[in-house]
Amino acid sequence: MEVKKSSEADLEQHRPTWLLLGCVVALSVLFVALEWSVRTDDADWQDLLPELVFEEELEVPMIEQPEVIPPPPPVVPAVTPEVVTVVEDDVQVEDEPVEIQEQVGGASADDAQPVEAEESLSTEKGDFVLVDELPEFPDGGQAGLMRYLTQHIRYPLFAQHRNLQGNVVCQFMVNEDGSISDVRVLQGVHPVLDNEAVRVLRFMPRWKPGRLHGKPVRVCYSLPVVFRLQ
Repeated sequence: MEVKKSSEADLEQHRPTWLLLGCVVALSVLFVALEWSVRTDDADWQDLLPELVFEEELEVPMIEQPEVIPPPPPVVPAVTPEVVTVVEDDVQVEDEPVEIQEQVGGASADDAQPVEAEESLSTEKGDFVLVDELPEFPDGGQAGLMRYLTQHIRYPLFAQHRNLQGNVVCQFMVNEDGSISDVRVLQGVHPVLDNEAVRVLRFMPRWKPGRLHGKPVRVCYSLPVVFRLQ
């Protein structure tokens, strides 16, 4: 005889329903628990936040920092380098004046004489070296010429640093009106000293011209200029 179950007593057919209902209830309880935990944590943080901030302010008080004055920069002494300019042959130099010996050509200025020749130079204007009256420096003659050279010659620094000395023999023309022209060097020492001697002679005032038979004439004149370091 076969045993038959009643459908009302068969619990297996309701098993999926109860299982689904149990899952829904469990998830609901879990969601409520999580929501409650999150709200509680937020409330706790909100309650503790002022206290924490207050404690942080107490732990880090504001300290006034003293003003730090930077030390002054070190004083570096200024060094002025000595500059020596090399002078070209055609450059005129003007430096600090120094004393030169009271000699202009040999022992004194009186030794300066015109170039000796047996006859006059053959030029278009008729230059003479043998005349009745020699040209003369306008202010004091030979002594005045010596004073002029002593006051106006400037010993170039380039020559001083290299101990350049010697006699620069120059030649120039004293024209009929006493003006000076054609200044050139017959015997030089160094271009720097030669240029200085030529510069000073070119700026001389008008001389008293030389005369031949009572008439002013052009006269060729030579003059040694002495450069000597004291």
